[in-house]
Amino acid sequence: MPHLEFRNGFARLLAGAVGLTLAGTLVAAWILGLPLAAHENGPLEWTQEAALLAAALFSGAAALGLRGAERLAAYLATLLYLVFLLRELELPPTGPVTTYLVSDAFRWHEAIALAVLVLPPIVAGRRHWRTFLRYGLGFQGWPFVLAAGFVGLGAVFDGAPYLGGIADLGTFLEETAELAGYVVLATVAGWVLAGTCSEATTTRAVALQTGEPAVTQ
Repeated sequence: MPHLEFRNGFARLLAGAVGLTLAGTLVAAWILGLPLAAHENGPLEWTQEAALLAAALFSGAAALGLRGAERLAAYLATLLYLVFLLRELELPPTGPVTTYLVSDAFRWHEAIALAVLVLPPIVAGRRHWRTFLRYGLGFQGWPFVLAAGFVGLGAVFDGAPYLGGIADLGTFLEETAELAGYVVLATVAGWVLAGTCSEATTTRAVALQTGEPAVTQ
């Protein structure tokens, strides 16, 4: 899956994005203090939601320009990012819509919708399963592993607001780790979208020069 290979400076771009993210969380903690910076519906969580929304939009747009296994992967990734986004939304139940979003009924409806949206494409695209297996075993998707590691690290700090005797430090580290993971996903999705757009532009330019119809893969 060439569009999902991360070379040509991607590691430097990702390191810069994650580094800026971590620096931003430290600045937020310094200016606002740990309790406010790490608070539910605080700045770190808002940034998490923005990163997940960007990841979903970038991945969904990239899926439109991809084909085969790559399109299926981008489609499934988009659904995953939307699930994460809904999970991170902390909307107070002030009306019928927000009350529904925090209800058990919504979780059941969400699970049913996911099954409907995920299972048919996976079954129809079963010819791509070997491609996904080779991709995973080849460690070509290492940024996804990195994102999972950050999110998993956040889970380690979940439920332990006090750390080393410092109030809210555990919550701050949890939110920071999750934010870093979501920034990785947004950077990956943006990189893939940029690659597909660049390829489409090049194809159109060549087609104009040769007078042949543009054909994208």
